[in-house]
Amino acid sequence: MNYLSRNHSSLKLASAVVLSLTGWAFSIAASADDFNMQTVESKAQALVDAHYNPKPLPIPSFLKNLSPEQYSQIQDTTPLWQNQNTPFQAQFYLPGSWFHQPEIIREVINGKVRPIPFNLRGFSFGNLKVPADLPSDLGYAGFRLLAPLNTPPNYNEFISFLGATYFRAVGKHAVYGTSARGLGIDTAQPSGEIFPYFKEIWLEKPQAGAQDMVVYALMDSPVATGAYRFTIQTGDSTTVQVQATIYLRKPVKVLELAPLTSMYWHGHGRGITAGDWHPAQHDSSDLVMANGNGEWLTRPIDNPLQIQTTTYSMEHPVGFGLIQEDRDFSAYQGIETQYQRRPSVWVQPVGDWGKGQVRLVELPTNNRDMDNIDVFWVPDQEPAPKTPLHFAYNLRFFLDNHGLIPLAHPVGTYLGDDPKSAGARTVVIDFGSGALTKLPGNMPIKAHLTAENGAQILSQKLEWDAKNHFWRVIAVIQPQTASPSNVRCYLTLDKQVMTNTWTYLLHAAKE
Repeated sequence: MNYLSRNHSSLKLASAVVLSLTGWAFSIAASADDFNMQTVESKAQALVDAHYNPKPLPIPSFLKNLSPEQYSQIQDTTPLWQNQNTPFQAQFYLPGSWFHQPEIIREVINGKVRPIPFNLRGFSFGNLKVPADLPSDLGYAGFRLLAPLNTPPNYNEFISFLGATYFRAVGKHAVYGTSARGLGIDTAQPSGEIFPYFKEIWLEKPQAGAQDMVVYALMDSPVATGAYRFTIQTGDSTTVQVQATIYLRKPVKVLELAPLTSMYWHGHGRGITAGDWHPAQHDSSDLVMANGNGEWLTRPIDNPLQIQTTTYSMEHPVGFGLIQEDRDFSAYQGIETQYQRRPSVWVQPVGDWGKGQVRLVELPTNNRDMDNIDVFWVPDQEPAPKTPLHFAYNLRFFLDNHGLIPLAHPVGTYLGDDPKSAGARTVVIDFGSGALTKLPGNMPIKAHLTAENGAQILSQKLEWDAKNHFWRVIAVIQPQTASPSNVRCYLTLDKQVMTNTWTYLLHAAKE
């Protein structure tokens, strides 16, 4: 897995390895000569039979050597569709800093493809000293979309596509945080991760009054090609409907669908602070998963001492995502970073994804500017080379978690070392929201706590906070020194499950 700069920004398979998807039908009525998703799929199929040729872009040293902070000073000042009464506009990125892969970007007007001329004079370089011989045919490395979101009638950026197949989005009053990707391959594998990239982009010009923006992308890599259609809507939250067809050139070790990438440095007794004074610094606090059997799981994410990969087997998943639970400034104290405004991101499969795994990869970091968290879906089967795999899902970038999780759920996790027993850990789990907030403290709520892999639960108790309306589980657990323990906890009332299942990979305390 890579560390992406924060400054940027088992499937149910038929014999043809095609997902049976509810709603897998394009709303575009087009003639055979009009551009549509089938056009991009044909290109992806042709690519898989062709020799892989990435054609690296020669980038002037001035741009290539820019730091992320310097690169962010370069701004496109002449948006596409400006003053054309469209609900969306587009701006473009120059190649530079970490972003060297060129993209051919075109627009689609009434089904017809048109080029977007490159205009170097349309870019502002801030206080950078620009050499006089900067080429006038640099081309583009990515794009972002704008809409009158926060300050109408002015247009505000709400989604950005830059680097490999990365994109990230925000709704009203949010700031960029967790990113999504079109596809991941071999994350955290000894052979090294492979990064597909979008080599061609088509922006469908929206009609006046349109509620969504449509983007097509052609993906390429040494091991896979693909066609993508993104239907994007923005408002209080931003949603991205993803329809994709991928082809493998050859088998891969781990095929990763709907990957999310985020950052967790420290907070709430987890992670390595390295002397940082903030109470917390992270883009996401929890991985939440909804299994097809009705169980909801909450896994607090961590900044481990070593690379850590955890898998959760599921059937017919309802969804998964990275959640930022705490929305109070006081939890982070970051005037510049504004972590309380970083969006949660939820993946909702369209159609039946069958059997597979949600896989979480956590890498150690002491740097808030580097992504170290990756989560994705791994199907039980991957398609044979050159066989199309169709899949679809919806992504939602949002601030308000209300309505997502049907039950009460963990709203805080705190970890400490127990001074009385060498290697023992104190685990504190706060359950709130949902029906729990309406129950009095004298109700016979019961905590169900288990610890696997030879760990011992030395003590546990359940407390009620009458003022803030949450239930707190406090436990002392002694894991084995050699192996972490999978710990699970949930609450019931009269044998009825009242909460998500909290789960965590608990390591022994360092002596």
